[in-house]
Amino acid sequence: MSQDKPDIKEILVTVKALLEGIANKSKGSERYDALCGAFLLSVVDRELDFGARQDESQSGELQQLLGREGSLSDFYQQFCQQVRGGELDEQWPAAFDFAFKQVVDKVSVTNPKYLAEMHQPE
Repeated sequence: MSQDKPDIKEILVTVKALLEGIANKSKGSERYDALCGAFLLSVVDRELDFGARQDESQSGELQQLLGREGSLSDFYQQFCQQVRGGELDEQWPAAFDFAFKQVVDKVSVTNPKYLAEMHQPE
């Protein structure tokens, strides 16, 4: 991380505020574009907050579930293949729990207001 100021978080907040200001003064497609940009900056901010921790957690869970070493993308590919092939039927509760947690993780980054209160990020 850079030691310079403003830091990444401050830059995100500043640019998001700028885009929201533009949206408040705009109409039509310009307003829509500014709101989309502000929304995406919020996603980036949450990804910076949660992304690495989520990846680490998911990797550990998949490693345990699949019983092998590998990268997160390899784990996802193997998990999907095994679910489709019925190879995880005996471990269905654990496989379902992982898939559910993964969806909650994704939504907590993309749009946490759609999560039930019990799943809201802290």
